Amino acid sequence: GGIFVPNQSCGIPPANLNFNKQNAYYVSPLVIIENGKDVVQVPLSDRRARGYRTRIEADAAINWINGRTNSSKPWMATVSFSSAHTPWQQAPKTLAPVSFNSGIDDLDCTNTTDGRILQNQMTEGLDTEFGRILIETGLATRGADGALIYDPKASNTVIVIIGDNGTLGGAVKSPFNPNHAKATAYQTGVWDPLIVAGPMVANPDREVNHMVNMVDLFQFFGELAKIDAHSVVPRTLDSVALLPYLTNPDQASLRTI
Repeated sequence: GGIFVPNQSCGIPPANLNFNKQNAYYVSPLVIIENGKDVVQVPLSDRRARGYRTRIEADAAINWINGRTNSSKPWMATVSFSSAHTPWQQAPKTLAPVSFNSGIDDLDCTNTTDGRILQNQMTEGLDTEFGRILIETGLATRGADGALIYDPKASNTVIVIIGDNGTLGGAVKSPFNPNHAKATAYQTGVWDPLIVAGPMVANPDREVNHMVNMVDLFQFFGELAKIDAHSVVPRTLDSVALLPYLTNPDQASLRTI
């Protein structure tokens, strides 16, 4: 969250520094809901708004989840990461050590090749922080080699990982076509990852190739809570069941479109 001053050593900052300027992932707008109702717009000069955004979002999730793990009341946390998304910007090296092994540090986000490196760094940083959420909430541990150890049957928690659209054209890698990417209606423009892990998943580590849609998750979380979303929501829902695919490896497709 610092501001770079050319040709200056450490000392008293010059008077013309503006600490109210945004700096993408390192100084960014932050809104906090306190006491479940009070909306606090954190100023950019506040240290809470100054730090790597992915880490800030992970910290918020960890604090919220750990405040509820001893409760007998069911809970659901949505962790909406801003990354990996434009504007492309280097992640902290501690979060993306593999991507930094390229040896390239002078990167230009307007250059397609450099942009892909930056995208890799941001994605690895996101992966690192997601792993930290699992560890610091007690859902996973680290092995002696540093690998994440996660047993979905060791808790009653269901984890869903999903993206919101296909990849931005400039970041698309072979064998995919940049002209059939995000902002197009081609399959590779609307594809996105969907991973579900939990104690009810039969025969885990398998792929389901049937069509599903983002709206199906709305119904899915209802299914987990024993709620019939179609009967309790006073409007038409376009969602279709998702849970049968997890509990029955032979489940036929529930969608035709």
